[in-house]
Amino acid sequence: MKIAWSFPFVLLWCLIGVGCVKTSGPLATLPIVSPTASELNLAGIEAYNDGKWELAQQRFEEALHADDQLPEVYFNLALTLHKREDHQQATEYFRKAGELAPHNDSIVQSSIYRNHLGLTSTFERHISGGYRYSH
Repeated sequence: MKIAWSFPFVLLWCLIGVGCVKTSGPLATLPIVSPTASELNLAGIEAYNDGKWELAQQRFEEALHADDQLPEVYFNLALTLHKREDHQQATEYFRKAGELAPHNDSIVQSSIYRNHLGLTSTFERHISGGYRYSH
């Protein structure tokens, strides 16, 4: 059986199989690295998942106060600021997360990170929800 490689098929394969668009949620940290920051980060993730953006932001900021070298917490705070429509500040935190962990694909390949930093193509922005912060 021969597969017809039409544009819609290739697009569907790309989106489902290859993962052109990588959606993101908050990321956990290893407790062994920084137990206090990890506990606060988990509390922030719980608040984020419950849609309590203000509380999530507070917990992520507390986690950064406990340990300012955890890229996942910067990423989580950026996600939260995005939800609160503070896109300028979110972009700064996304940038910091990427600087601390340039090889962490959960961060640097996420569509929201790429959109905020202007790294996506028009096609990627359209597929992932269209957001791009303008400097």
